[in-house]
Amino acid sequence: MLGELSKRILPIPWQVLAACFMCVASASFSPLRAEDDDTIDVFLAAGKLGRTVMSIDDGVSWIHDQSDDDTARCWCEKENPHYVECDHDPRSFTGLDASADGWFYAQYGWGAPGTIRRSRNFIDWEVVRTEGSGGGLAVSGNVVVSLWNGRRLRSVDHGTSWVEVQDSLNWDGHPFLKSAGDRLFAVGRGDGQFKISTDAGESWKLLPDVNAGWSDSIAAGNGILVSTGTRRLKDQPEIACTARSTDGGMTWTGQELIPGKSWAANVVFNGKEFVNWSDGKRYVSDDGVKWTDAPMTTGLFNSKHWGGNVSVNPGTGTYVAILNVWGNYYEKQKAYRSKDGITWEELDAEHFQGGHPIGKIILARMSRAAVAK
Repeated sequence: MLGELSKRILPIPWQVLAACFMCVASASFSPLRAEDDDTIDVFLAAGKLGRTVMSIDDGVSWIHDQSDDDTARCWCEKENPHYVECDHDPRSFTGLDASADGWFYAQYGWGAPGTIRRSRNFIDWEVVRTEGSGGGLAVSGNVVVSLWNGRRLRSVDHGTSWVEVQDSLNWDGHPFLKSAGDRLFAVGRGDGQFKISTDAGESWKLLPDVNAGWSDSIAAGNGILVSTGTRRLKDQPEIACTARSTDGGMTWTGQELIPGKSWAANVVFNGKEFVNWSDGKRYVSDDGVKWTDAPMTTGLFNSKHWGGNVSVNPGTGTYVAILNVWGNYYEKQKAYRSKDGITWEELDAEHFQGGHPIGKIILARMSRAAVAK
C-alpha cells in the first residue's frame, strides 16, 4: 500500500497541502561548526514555563533541568494550587534556536507578555527583550529574527538591539517563524499565508500559491527541503502528508502519504535520509517522495500512541526524543534514545526526570568549558 501511495504525487497546489511549517522543529536543524577539541555536540531542549534541559553525552542522560517554576503544573485540575494554563502564559514556549557562533536563544509568551532570552551555556539565561509575545524566534547564521506582537524584529548583535523590518505585506493571522537551512519561513496559522526570507529576515516574499495552515515541520538535506504535515479538515479523516522543494523553498510538490493517520513527531534529516514517525512506524526517504516504513518499539509506551519531539545527531547516528503526548508529562514524561529510529531505549529516572512539556529539541555545538559547569 505504501509503495502505491509514495508514487501518487498529487498535482495539487499548496492550498490543499499546507503541510510544512509550524514547528520546524523540532526540525532540529542547527548550523554545526567543524569538529575540534574545544567543542562537543549537545542536544538542547526547551519548553513550557521556561524549562530548559540538555544532554552532553549523546542522549544517554539529561542534565541542568531547570524552569521558571518547578512546582507549577500545566493543565492539571484547576483546583490544584499549582495549576497553570500553560498555553496562554508569559512563559509559554514559542521558539528555540542556536547561532553559528555559539549563542542560544529562546522565546516565551503567548496570549500574555513574554520574554526573549539568550545564553552562552544553556544554563545561565539573560532576558534581552520584554513586553511582547507570540510568533516565535529563529536564527539564520548569526542573525536573530523574532515575530513579536505582529512585528518582525531583527538583531545582528546577539539580541542587544533590535530593528523592526517593515514592508507592505500583511502580517495578521498569528504567523510563526521557522528556519531550515539558510531559509526563514513565516507561517500564518490563521490566514494560512506563507512567506520566505533568503536574507536572514531583512526582506520577505509572499508565496501566494503556498498555504501553510497545517501545523508541522521542515528539514533541509540532500540539497532539498522536505516537510511532513498532518492534514486536518473538519469532518474528514486526518492524512499524514509530505512535501518537498528543490528550489530552496520557492515552490513545493506534495503528496498524501498515510490516509487516516497523523505524524507522531517532527521530520529530521540524519545525514542521508529524512525521517519521521507515525502509527507505530518509522518512515524514511532520501528524496522526500518515496518513503519506506518499518515497525518501531518505544519501551513500555504503546508505539501506536507514541509521540515526541525528536532530534538527531548525523555524526553519531543517535536519535533522541522526549515524549509529547497529552496527559504524559511530569512523572509520566519519558526520554528516549535510539541508534536507528526504530528501536527506542526508554531512559530511567537516573538519566532523565520528567517535567514541563517540551516544545523543541535542537542539536548544536558548545564549548567544553561551558558544559563543564
